[in-house]
Amino acid sequence: MKYCTHCGNELLDEAVICMKCGCAAGAQKAQSAYLFADNNSALLDTLSQRIKINGIIWLVIGILQIAGGIFINWILLIPGVLNIISSVNDINYSKTLLEDPTGIIKRFEPLTGPIITLVYNLIIGGVIGVIGSIYYFIAIRSFVMENKSSFA
Repeated sequence: MKYCTHCGNELLDEAVICMKCGCAAGAQKAQSAYLFADNNSALLDTLSQRIKINGIIWLVIGILQIAGGIFINWILLIPGVLNIISSVNDINYSKTLLEDPTGIIKRFEPLTGPIITLVYNLIIGGVIGVIGSIYYFIAIRSFVMENKSSFA
């Protein structure tokens, strides 16, 4: 038995295209990485939950920064808005990740985005913004890198 390399649909051995998604049929076996969601659903659920928590942390940080921007210094509005946008993206991704777990390594391996977020929060947003970055590096990125072979 083989499975579609794009959507994971079970295929007949002689199939040339996948009847579910229309992509060319690959020769991926049952032990393949695509079946990650079935075989390692606990890892995927954990990652999804951590991303959701990360989104909530950034939402709280963004709200605090916006409040600081209103009452203390307007410059705090900039990282506050950026952090709220980031939180919404994380919360949405935590849901879609469970439906489509492809591209996890590609999303979390690069360091440029998280370092930029850390820097602008440290410089403009104050120490409170560093908390979200620390959580991201420890709870999410390190988790993905430790389980890289499962997420690949």
